[in-house]
Amino acid sequence: MKVVLILYGELALKFSPRSEVEVEEGTTIGELLRKLGISAEEHHILVNEKKVSEDHVLKEGDIVKLLPVVFGG
Repeated sequence: MKVVLILYGELALKFSPRSEVEVEEGTTIGELLRKLGISAEEHHILVNEKKVSEDHVLKEGDIVKLLPVVFGG
């Protein structure tokens, strides 16, 4: 099944700002991020505009956004 992956910040430069990713049914956000080598702790994870945790199971057509956590002041 396919999900849309939208990346921001350094990830958008490293990969692509928007892409379709093929995943197996039952794949969690955490599994997808590990496969891509992306740290969940350093990003806010949104699926279909709702914040989710790493154990969220993806569904066909989901839109996944990864926003970097910003530090500093």
